[in-house]
Amino acid sequence: MIKIGYLSFDASIKIHYSGKYTSTKNSTTGHGGIAGYIRHIDRGTDKMNVCEVQHSNPDIDSDLTLLNESFYKNSNGQWEKTSHSKDMVDAINKHIEYAKEHGARITAKGKNDTVIVRPLVVQLDSDSIAEHKITWMWDVIEILEKQFGKNNITGFSVHKDETNPHLHISFIPCFETEKDGEIKCTISQTKFFKSPKQLAGLHRKIRKSLIDKGYDIELENKPIEEHLAGYYDKNGEWHQQGLTPDQLKELSDRKINLRLEALKMSIKRNELDKLEMAVADMMKSSKAEKEELEKERISVENDKATVQAQLQAVAIKEMEVQKRETEVAEILEICNQIVSDEKNLNAKFLEFLDRESKRTGKRIRENVEKLYKRFQNERKKNVSDWQLELLRLRNERLKHGDTTTDYCPDIIDIADIGYNDLSA
Repeated sequence: MIKIGYLSFDASIKIHYSGKYTSTKNSTTGHGGIAGYIRHIDRGTDKMNVCEVQHSNPDIDSDLTLLNESFYKNSNGQWEKTSHSKDMVDAINKHIEYAKEHGARITAKGKNDTVIVRPLVVQLDSDSIAEHKITWMWDVIEILEKQFGKNNITGFSVHKDETNPHLHISFIPCFETEKDGEIKCTISQTKFFKSPKQLAGLHRKIRKSLIDKGYDIELENKPIEEHLAGYYDKNGEWHQQGLTPDQLKELSDRKINLRLEALKMSIKRNELDKLEMAVADMMKSSKAEKEELEKERISVENDKATVQAQLQAVAIKEMEVQKRETEVAEILEICNQIVSDEKNLNAKFLEFLDRESKRTGKRIRENVEKLYKRFQNERKKNVSDWQLELLRLRNERLKHGDTTTDYCPDIIDIADIGYNDLSA
């Protein structure tokens, strides 16, 4: 759980020169002056010196009072731990005398009773103190010295014997100027606390300075401190509404937890919105992919039908080719038979011509052969394409050793002319 610390700053007490003190929180008054104020805040030193004073604050645990610490500014302007409560009183009086010596007018009369000390109370939450255990009080003092003037912070006490540790700081509202080398002082609280708005601005400056030093505290405590713990009216009077610092911190933590829960819910809503958008995109993408797949399926079906039609056409063509081959083979067989018959006839005819040539003593065969060759030449000119194809097939079969044609080179035949001669 993230914890953001808080800062409580109080400047409601006024100590007058007459010894009277007043409170802007509840308009109470009393007497005791500087000595009474120091007796309250430096009770640890008193107890150490065995001169303990009874205090009316019920939150004080006297068993822890010796843990309190007090410091004052010595004559050299350095912080020194108190040995007696008188050390803090003397430091305050010394600075007041310095102001008088430099022109400050101080009176104890009536309404002009000068406020010589404006005590400050600063409290941090325990977590912030734990994180800056050694330096927290010196960090606060350094910030206040810058804010109100280094010499105006004359002493402070750290109270550890109450509910929460806190600082009581002695602040003298001495306003110092220098002109032509001459120092002039004025004791005036209004130079530092001009209005409730200006006081609220001091709260913010102190918080900002602590944040700059690494403290994890809220810069603006207004919603809790001013509206819940109390408020200043237009006259600068403080009105307490009854909430303690612990209650304020509890409310602050509760507010932070509520903010964290709201943030978690917002993150969950954003995640759900993103998930819903992602699902919608997936469904849209799925629909588009489904439509694309359907288009591809239809295309494949169309291609399949086309391929089947093409295969069927090829099958028909194959059947036609096979049928044509069968027809060609049958025609070729007939042609071979005719050629074979012609060869046999030619052989017998040549034998007849030889006999007649011997009987008559004339060259009958030679003349017939010449006449036949002339006939073949004329025939060659009139041979059709299909006859040439048949001759080509016949010659191919002869080359591969097919002797079914009973070819005889002595027979004068169209084969003697040759396929190449006929096609020339």
